[in-house]
Amino acid sequence: MTVLGIVGCRVFEDEIAHVLASDPDIDWVCIIEDEENSGLLHKLEAEGIEPVVLPFYKIKKNLRCSNEFSVIVQLQGMGLHIDPAQLKSKTYTNVNLMSRLADGILLFYGSCGQAFSRIQRDFAHTGCLLKLLQDRSTGQSTEPLDDCIAAALGGNSRYREILKSHSDTFFLTPMWAVNWKTAFRVGNESLSGFEFSPERLRKLGYRKVARINTKLSYESVFEKKIEEFACNFGFEVIELEGSTEIVQQSYNQMRNMLLRPLDV
Repeated sequence: MTVLGIVGCRVFEDEIAHVLASDPDIDWVCIIEDEENSGLLHKLEAEGIEPVVLPFYKIKKNLRCSNEFSVIVQLQGMGLHIDPAQLKSKTYTNVNLMSRLADGILLFYGSCGQAFSRIQRDFAHTGCLLKLLQDRSTGQSTEPLDDCIAAALGGNSRYREILKSHSDTFFLTPMWAVNWKTAFRVGNESLSGFEFSPERLRKLGYRKVARINTKLSYESVFEKKIEEFACNFGFEVIELEGSTEIVQQSYNQMRNMLLRPLDV
């Protein structure tokens, strides 16, 4: 029996649903019983997958009855990256729990303010293989992704090139667009004292919003939410081509390291 654990930000919900639905090797999918996972559960069910929903403490017993390759998923709230210390604390808690069940854990995160700079060393004692999403776009040695936008745009180098010509642009993937009100605010209060307002964003130089087309169609209101965002902030809408290639490559590598280590 081989178990892959996934701990990640909800911003990657669509991509996680896509890679799991596309993997014929998976025998059993378990979603941790948590409100953050409800969206992923619905998307997997729409793909014809019927995940088991369990709290952490009940999974071990069920794993004994599962087939060869199992995947366990725990997602975390969007907006945690605003506070790297809180992001690190929450992630370390979930990785600690997941490491007791999984042979390897794939973190669906980028560098995120260097919150995970020591995570592989800090969990080395568990014997559980641990990896962040990796950028292989240069064809040379891999490096951690800058963030979720770099993942959607195909890697750090392309992201940085786009930033040079679109320095006045606010980037939104489908999950960011659909959840922008809750992701950037808590109730009526701005996150970490940051005033997420038209005046503030214009002072920072933003004039446009980019609709990043990842080719995934889980969020049917993506275009509507982009228009809503643009209307609220008085921004021009532009479109950028995105992809799931970086996420797919990272997932494939981790899966193959666990299932076919001699081939990697």
